[in-house]
Amino acid sequence: MKMVKKFSSIHEVRNSIDKLDLKIMELISQRKQLVEHAVKHKSKEQIVDQKRIDDILHNLSKIAEKKCLPKSMIIDIWRSMIKGFINYEKENFDKIKKD
Repeated sequence: MKMVKKFSSIHEVRNSIDKLDLKIMELISQRKQLVEHAVKHKSKEQIVDQKRIDDILHNLSKIAEKKCLPKSMIIDIWRSMIKGFINYEKENFDKIKKD
């Protein structure tokens, strides 16, 4: 992981955060595409796979610990993202299956 440079102003820090947010958005877009591919292999009953969710959160918890990140923050972020994707799948299931 790259070390964060020293900043001389809050403006510089916010600029860097904004650039990082764009990269995160690109990754979320890629994740959405993968979710859409997964939907093509699911039934509506399989949209929520609690075992998969538990496995993801467990693995991320271990990674967070290794990277000295607050586990509760990482789990909260991923729970929110997973919930968002589950809602997306439910709302768009039929359309995604057709495409």
